Amino acid sequence: LHRVVTNDVQQLSVGEGVYACMLTPQGKIISDMTIYVREEDVLIDVEPEMATLLLETLEHYALIDDVKIDNITEQYGLIGVYGRKATISIRSLVGHTGELLPNEHIEVAWNGLPLTIVRSHRTGETDYDIYVPTSSVIEVWKALGNKKGDASCVPIGSETLEVLRVEAGIPRGTSELDERTIPNESVKDRAVSFTKGCYIGQEPVVMMEHRGRPNRLLTGLIISGTSLPERNAVIQKDGQDAGWITTAVHGRAIQGIIALGFVRRRFKQLGELVGVTVDGRLVDAKVVDLPFNKTEQ
Repeated sequence: LHRVVTNDVQQLSVGEGVYACMLTPQGKIISDMTIYVREEDVLIDVEPEMATLLLETLEHYALIDDVKIDNITEQYGLIGVYGRKATISIRSLVGHTGELLPNEHIEVAWNGLPLTIVRSHRTGETDYDIYVPTSSVIEVWKALGNKKGDASCVPIGSETLEVLRVEAGIPRGTSELDERTIPNESVKDRAVSFTKGCYIGQEPVVMMEHRGRPNRLLTGLIISGTSLPERNAVIQKDGQDAGWITTAVHGRAIQGIIALGFVRRRFKQLGELVGVTVDGRLVDAKVVDLPFNKTEQ
């Protein structure tokens, strides 16, 4: 993994993890992932749509290594516990977990079940993911749902989770991160080590960091009207192509339509008005800083 992905895996100890990307030789993003070193294996969390491709790519690069790679998607469910009181909820379920830093994790036994609890990065609040054997997901879900007081949990759906992600300005594989972009444009600070050895796609990333700057950057936009623009809707400025929309949602922290997108650097001026095509017509959109939920726009 260390010679394939963008971040430093070799220095990780059991209980630690790191966020990284896998790139093409040209430095374009194939997939992002979070890598957790457990007692007996290395667990890789990746968007479901990318699991097969990631497996095939790793097997391609691991031909000369003594390593076994399995797709265990069907063996685990994932329950997320997010929010300012998430730590209280987690501890009420499994006892004291210690102070987990981002990407750190513990393996615990709960009612005889092996659980992996990780400090994740999904909403920009205090986020945890619990990996549960598939046959026991409902049991753990109900146990969390029965907690009272500060430990109580309110179920949310994927649409709400997507709103929270966008408001936090967190890019996601298959949405913001694909083969049109390089890490420098969106996840450089989280996903790239500039002190590790070589990896696939390293040269374009390092050259961009030390000899130039990205032509476009991940950006927040507040869009006029009540209709959501489609993914890949063109962003324009004075008739020029200024970028594209990746994800748009109805905001909660910010009322109205908010979106993530890539905007060319010369048009990325905070407060600048650009145009976005929505339902076949051009509407105004204001360029804003990320995250939405921690900035007064």
